[in-house]
Amino acid sequence: MNWFMAVLVALAAMSLFRIVSQFRRVSKPREDDWDARFIAQLRKAGVSPFDAHPVDFFFDLPDEATCKDIAAQLEPEGYAIDYRKEDEGERYSLHASATMRLVVEQMSERTRRFRAMVEEKDGRYDGWAVSGGPNSRTIRKI
Repeated sequence: MNWFMAVLVALAAMSLFRIVSQFRRVSKPREDDWDARFIAQLRKAGVSPFDAHPVDFFFDLPDEATCKDIAAQLEPEGYAIDYRKEDEGERYSLHASATMRLVVEQMSERTRRFRAMVEEKDGRYDGWAVSGGPNSRTIRKI
């Protein structure tokens, strides 16, 4: 009877461990995985992440004042900025570009930073793409 209880306790512990590990895996922020996956796709397409590449970042913003505010934050860091009013509606599209290496940790940090920067202003960060690369027309949506 003691061995039966020991087996039940061991099975319960293994089940609990599996549930906790599955929960942790599911609760990880998925946006960081997208940067890693996108860079992996670029590598498979022949783009070297160790070389500097022109990278485009895309934002959807509510008004011109917000565009100017975001531009004022990014231009001193070396980003080239352009924005325009969308054809449909009152929103604005902001495009920032810079030349940089495609390091997963750095791109993930930019994703987190840009998302936080615009969410407080009723904006949306739409992701990034590599200019002139094999998939330059593919924009990663977040």
